[in-house]
Amino acid sequence: MPEFAPASFAREFAAYNLQLSSAQLSQVETYLDFLLRWNRRINLTAIRQPGRIIRELFAESMYLGTILPLSGRLLDIGSGAGFPGLALKILQPQLAVTLVESNQRKCTFLEEVASALHLSDVTVERARLEEIVMDVRGRFDLATTRAVDVSLPLLTDVSSVLAGGGKLAVFTTSAAASKVAILKLGFEWDPPVDVPGTGRRVILVGRKTS
Repeated sequence: MPEFAPASFAREFAAYNLQLSSAQLSQVETYLDFLLRWNRRINLTAIRQPGRIIRELFAESMYLGTILPLSGRLLDIGSGAGFPGLALKILQPQLAVTLVESNQRKCTFLEEVASALHLSDVTVERARLEEIVMDVRGRFDLATTRAVDVSLPLLTDVSSVLAGGGKLAVFTTSAAASKVAILKLGFEWDPPVDVPGTGRRVILVGRKTS
């Protein structure tokens, strides 16, 4: 993928106000290579073009780091191919990240990527969130989810696993964000933040209030 070597795709991140080190860009390149190869065998993402993957999966995920501080313990719900959870781990290596994914093959992919990138403090849970709530109650400072329907039961579960004042970041569309924002159960929502260059994708952040 010479046209998407680290030295050339750094400009893709710059469009999102992100400046990655050469080591981080190398990790992204390795991750991208894993994703493209595995995607031929299992459906990790419908996006096939490397440039779009860099922008729509990596850069959009990492854009959260320009919106709020990233520290402590992160829970990524329905991780799939690892977005936004593993991308955020690359951006902020000090994060302790737990990836919740119910599909066994996707879990294997996540474990292999984390190992190849030498990422510490990454835990992959093969489960649905509701299955582990009791075991991780109050443990996390931040929860993230992408392409997962946000419902009252999900918010109840997320509120349970977040520590006091913890936050939930929802990667979604502007239309869906307006529906989520009216679900006040346990969260106070900030205005959605537009993702650069998309026209309709946003990040909605809510703070746990109870």
